[in-house]
Amino acid sequence: MNLYEIRMRHYAPKDSKEGVLGYLFTESDEKVYEWIRSEPEINECKSLYNSWKYHDNPEYEDEGYKEGFKERIIECNGEMYDDEADVSDTYYGVTHYGWELIKENISEEAVSTIKECGINVIKY
Repeated sequence: MNLYEIRMRHYAPKDSKEGVLGYLFTESDEKVYEWIRSEPEINECKSLYNSWKYHDNPEYEDEGYKEGFKERIIECNGEMYDDEADVSDTYYGVTHYGWELIKENISEEAVSTIKECGINVIKY
């Protein structure tokens, strides 16, 4: 299993922000993609709302399906690192998510120690 840092970048007309949302303990970049795509709730105040399920599913052709979206996002490690990501419609703000591999082949014991230190680690 690997440890990934989950990141976000928010664009808005008057400001923008970037930060770390938490850490994910999972098997691969594809699993990170699937987790973010599922729009999970990180805590009681924050869910990862995104449109990935519309962009990678041909059934949603009218809502923005994009051929090869999933593969491109996995290759870039998230929409926030994709040079082709759309940031043009920022009237209400646009949030992009991404990830960074922190450590490969990390043990469950190490993750437990990280959690005991108060760091948000989610297993998926």
